[in-house]
Amino acid sequence: MSGISVDQRFAMLAKIGENIDWNSLTVEQVQVGVVDAQRAGKEATAFIRNGFRVQVGDFFLNTGELTIPIPALARLSLEEIQKRFRDIKGIERDTSPTEVVTLNLATILRSDEERVNGEEYERRIASKLEILFGPQQAIWLMEHQDEFPALMALLGKIYIDFSGMVVVGEDGGRDVFCLNRLGKRWDLGRDWVSGDFGRGGRLALSSK
Repeated sequence: MSGISVDQRFAMLAKIGENIDWNSLTVEQVQVGVVDAQRAGKEATAFIRNGFRVQVGDFFLNTGELTIPIPALARLSLEEIQKRFRDIKGIERDTSPTEVVTLNLATILRSDEERVNGEEYERRIASKLEILFGPQQAIWLMEHQDEFPALMALLGKIYIDFSGMVVVGEDGGRDVFCLNRLGKRWDLGRDWVSGDFGRGGRLALSSK
């Protein structure tokens, strides 16, 4: 549940409105936001998540390592998640897909980067939240891993973030779910959102 007050919401909108260069815009351009307010709201949400910056270019690069069809899966409730991780006290957001999807793996690093910090990580994924997988897809892959030799071949070489859901622990830490190596198997764990995303990291995302 958001802790942002009504006063904070209106204060932000008013301050942004004061600083928009209205004279450079046409009536038609402004009217687009009025007519399609739902889409405009989603775009504005991504803009805020991205640190109030317009993202130039697409940071997502499909690595081509995996293509796995995954059936339609319902999002998990807090109670279902707590059966596996008792220290989770809440779900901050869940934008993960629930329809039939195809798994692809991607990185958000440029070719000259070894890693980015958590703040930059969140900025780079902000525009793609609705195609990033959640724990339901991670659990399905973990339970069916033996059916996919290409997935098993990556064991110990990479970790896979399922950033469609962010959860909050008892200590206030924010996590995403991930698949990582545990012995000779992929196992479900969690990564700190505030941690680095490095060369060994992958994002699980959908291709319909």
